[in-house]
Amino acid sequence: MNARWPGRDKTSDGTIGDAAHATRNSDHNPWVVVAGQGVVRADDIDVDGIDPGWYAEKLRQMGAAGDPRLTGGGYVIYNRRITAPDFSGWKAYSGSNPHDHHVHTSYSRDVAGFDSDAAWNFGAPLAPAPAAPATSGVGVLRRGSKGPEVAAWQRFLRRSYSRFGSLVDDGDYGPATEAFVRKVQAFRGITADGISGPATFRATNYR
Repeated sequence: MNARWPGRDKTSDGTIGDAAHATRNSDHNPWVVVAGQGVVRADDIDVDGIDPGWYAEKLRQMGAAGDPRLTGGGYVIYNRRITAPDFSGWKAYSGSNPHDHHVHTSYSRDVAGFDSDAAWNFGAPLAPAPAAPATSGVGVLRRGSKGPEVAAWQRFLRRSYSRFGSLVDDGDYGPATEAFVRKVQAFRGITADGISGPATFRATNYR
């Protein structure tokens, strides 16, 4: 991660859980015990300064391909979605933490998986994303749209695609938001019309 995004923000990075995590079921707790040693098999990566949608989907694809570091009980959570048990796709995640500030990864429960030091090769491109229905109730957002859903979308874009500049999450889909969306769409290889609909939400891994 540091090699791919050397200037990334690490504020929301984490591995070992805090006191709050210790009170609940979490892979940030050392509940897997090997030779008497508790093992934490999860990490969080801050979304600022990286492409979190790309990162989460890359991990899903690696899990679907049988990467032993992820198979055998691993999963990924990002922006209200969690990978299917076999990493074949994404499902809605209803936990209290939407995981929109960081990407959570729980690794395999097998020692050979979570103790692997193999290279992750995050420089390799993604495979083409399969067509899928939108995973949220979000309709089409376009210039003139207003409200909390627009603000949530703007906030996601600002955090996930900071490379394209700043964007205010004011809940008003104006010219600045439309221009920002066009840049993101072009980057993702879809029609750059500035309209945010199911195809754009899928391409950006929005909820």
